[in-house]
Order: sequence, then C-alpha cells, then structure tokens
Amino acid sequence: MSRTHDLLILIAAIAAGVAQTGCLAEALESEPAEGQLGSTGEALTSMNRLSMNRLSMNRLSMNRLSMNGLSAGALSPSGSDLSSTELIETPEGRELLAYVIRCALPEGESLSGAHGGVTYTFPGAVGVAPDWHAEPLDPVGQRWVSACLLAHVNGYGVEVPISLRGEHAALETTTTERAQFNAQEAAFYGNLFGSGADQGMYACAGAAVEAQCGATPSAEVPWRSCGAGEGCELSFAAPCRDVAHPEQQACENTSADFVEDCFPEASGPDGWSGDLVKYPEVITVYLERDDFNALYPGCAPLP
Repeated sequence: MSRTHDLLILIAAIAAGVAQTGCLAEALESEPAEGQLGSTGEALTSMNRLSMNRLSMNRLSMNRLSMNGLSAGALSPSGSDLSSTELIETPEGRELLAYVIRCALPEGESLSGAHGGVTYTFPGAVGVAPDWHAEPLDPVGQRWVSACLLAHVNGYGVEVPISLRGEHAALETTTTERAQFNAQEAAFYGNLFGSGADQGMYACAGAAVEAQCGATPSAEVPWRSCGAGEGCELSFAAPCRDVAHPEQQACENTSADFVEDCFPEASGPDGWSGDLVKYPEVITVYLERDDFNALYPGCAPLP
C-alpha cells in the first residue's frame, strides 16, 4: 500500500473524528516523548506535528521567554537550565519548548530543565538563532524562530518530513534533498514574540499549491498547517509569487528555491502600503510529492 494511500486513510479518519468532536487538534493530539521530536538526519529536513492551537495558546509564554532570553541572568548561572521557564510545567508547554529549541539551536546542542523531579532535555536541530542560549533574541532572531515554528505546524497532527529553505546559513540544502523534496508548498513568516504591528502569523502559497489547487483563496490556504478546522489563526496572504499577476503576490524577492521579503497581504496594483511590516526572514517549505498529494487531496495530484 502506498504512503499516499496510508496518509489519505488517516486524514479521512481524522476528518470523521472532527465532524463528531468539532476540533481537529483535540482529535489527534498526544504528548510526544519528551525531547524526542524527530529528524531524518538531513540538515534541513524536519518532522512537523506542532499544533496551531498550542502555538496560539502559548504565545504569551513565548513572549516572556523571548524577553528573558535563554541567558545566564534570566535562567540559571550556566544559562543552560530551563527550570525557571513556565513552559516546562505542562506537556503542551514542553512540546512547544521542544520546537523552540529545535528551531533556535543547531544539531549537537541542547538545553535542559527540571520540573516535578523530572529533567527534560531539548535538542537543537535547525539552528536559525544559535546565540539564543547566550543572549536574548533580537527582532531578527525572533522572526527566524517564528518562521521555523510556523513551518512545523501540522493541523492534521500527522508527522511528515519537510524541507526548510531560506536565506540563512542554517538552511542550506543538498542536491539530494532538493530532488527528494520537490513540491514547494508554502512559505511562513511573522513574529510570535513581537508586539504591535510586528506580531502575527503569516503564510503564502508556494508554486505547487498555486499550480495544483486552483486560483481561489480557499484553495490556496496551506491545508497542512490548519487542517480542516475552523478559526485557524494563521493568516494566508496570497501566492508567494505570481508571474502572471505580480500585483497579487505576497513577496518581493523570489528565487528558484525560496522566497523572502514577504508581507502580510498581497501587494495590490500600487505595491505594498508603507505601514505594512516586511519580513525578510522567511522559511519556504517543500514536501515530497506523495505527501503533498496526500495532504492536499482536493487539489490536482502532482505526477
């Protein structure tokens, strides 16, 4: 039985549960092994199952974590203990914290903390903010970690490998990875730690979603992130890049592999308004073909 077929069956079962319970995230969430969020061994390939509900629920906690930083003065004499961070007190908080550390620190580094007599260790993997263990996150680091967290959200609760790409030294890819993950799904950006105009969660549709899912905004929403549930807090901006109608795209700069300099909404015929925040820190996600076809069953399948 194909991997696509397996995922389609699982998604159908989840959708049936949602119809009865009214909540997709609650239908599938379970606490993962502490500190064991998986990676495939590829530098930029991650597994994504972070819940958008948990991301939203913990935004204030994340904001306090950001303000304090993971610094020596805020947490412990060594700067490597998370015991004073309130996120470690609940399973949901620990899952989110695991993804925060996974995104921020590179492979081979980790941070630990204790709660209730249990020590939890959270390994790094991606490394978009490698200095966070020594100093508070600056706005650039906040936006990179936010983009990474949003890229890992999966509204269906299933784990699929994703390839992360962007204009960051930690996001370099190999020829093998680019060949294996060739469906450009979406790009993610925003700031979960900021305030005012510089706070939000945004996505734009990648080339595969735009080409296979049609031209209507509802068809282009990144389904993997929000699933079939209502009220997803992730704001869909527009296609990341629209060759035929550049006034309808969300990002200024695009390359063959990723996009950057993206806005919370499409440009419009006169460009972007001056009061919109521009996000240079953008992570573009690629899926394997079979996973794309499984997670976007309403779209034309990729051959």
